[in-house]
Amino acid sequence: MRPRHYKWLAAAAAVYLFLMWSAYRWSVAQRPTDGPLFDQINRKGYARLAAERAKATIAVEESPTPEPAAEVRLSAPGPAYIAARYDATHVVFIVTTDTETRFPSSPLRRGTDAPTKVAAPSQPSAPLAGLQELWQPDSHALHFFPTIIQQTKPGDEWTLSLNSGLTIPITIDHPIIAPTGCSLALGFLASIPPEQPANLSREYFVVRHTAVESADPPTATQVAEVPNWKPTPSAARQIEQQLNARMRAELARIDDRLRSNANSPGASANEMPVANPYPRLKEWLRADRALTRGEGTLDYDIRAFRITPDANPRLFVRARWKLAGSPVFLMAAWFKDASAANVKPDAQPTLLSADSNWSLAMREGQTATGLGDDLNFQTILNQFDADHDGWAELLIHSYDNSTQQSDAPSRSTTIALYLYTDKGLVPMKMPFRRDNQPPESCLDQ
Repeated sequence: MRPRHYKWLAAAAAVYLFLMWSAYRWSVAQRPTDGPLFDQINRKGYARLAAERAKATIAVEESPTPEPAAEVRLSAPGPAYIAARYDATHVVFIVTTDTETRFPSSPLRRGTDAPTKVAAPSQPSAPLAGLQELWQPDSHALHFFPTIIQQTKPGDEWTLSLNSGLTIPITIDHPIIAPTGCSLALGFLASIPPEQPANLSREYFVVRHTAVESADPPTATQVAEVPNWKPTPSAARQIEQQLNARMRAELARIDDRLRSNANSPGASANEMPVANPYPRLKEWLRADRALTRGEGTLDYDIRAFRITPDANPRLFVRARWKLAGSPVFLMAAWFKDASAANVKPDAQPTLLSADSNWSLAMREGQTATGLGDDLNFQTILNQFDADHDGWAELLIHSYDNSTQQSDAPSRSTTIALYLYTDKGLVPMKMPFRRDNQPPESCLDQ
């Protein structure tokens, strides 16, 4: 390199060093004074999370304790058992069912002494429960029984709900054994206070060992049936239209299920050519198409209840459709009647929920002979409001969807307690189930 170029090389180096020094000074000036950027983001996130937690803590401390849900209040005291009137001064309730087969080995044959048959009432009561035959077990056999039987002593007080507004104490007399079809149930016979028998206008009740905590504040609405309720002609047409529409929707769902299960082993087993009282799948599908076309005959009945805090009646409708005089579809439905409210005097009933499980069971060949001969496939026996929140607990009797034997002519039944909601009934406690098979049929099992 020639000497005359040194000055240009020095100038370029000076400019380069100046630019590098300026860039360094600029980068130093841009550096955050409170730390790196990612550290800032983390610190802001932690601060925001701490603020949200502090705000939530303050809100919880300042807000009142939320009222427990109805299901929680009703479950807290322990199980509720179905009780039936035995005579004018006694009720009987079952605490465990299907404990053992009725024959040949059972508590009836254990102990040093035979059980004693309880005197039958002069006038039988509560036929749906079927608890007219009771036996008092030998005291030496009690240690074979469940803990609740062993720990509950004669003279203990329990609480009996007679209806939505009346609860009375009852006194345990002694444990009992009750044959229920081909099995044995265990429970208690209890005495009603002498001043109370006049209140036993009904036959089915609920018994608890501990009373239910009341809602705070209790609702002023009295849960009860609305007597002599009749729909207007316009309301009746609306109810029938909604029933038919829901029936068609349920039929579509049921038929889809039947078609999807048509090739399963279970479906083939049900299609027996002998002793099968129901048509086969193709015949049911043909009947369902006729129902969808509107060829079925609808009959129904209606009962109205005030069972919600808004006091608007809820309508319990049992509906049945027939083809050629034979029942082919059963459904229980709940409607809301808003016409009782002053704000909507001309409002029409609205369908809230429906249950058509009996219809599915009929098509699957799982129902006993006679189901659908009348509208008593489901019946409301009593209504309660143990926690006084305005939402009723309903004691309901239903004929079960299936039988124990394909050739059994009788029907098994269930009495169960449900919490009413506008979205459907919620099972509350263990139901009482009973099959109606005669004792002689049990020997063949």
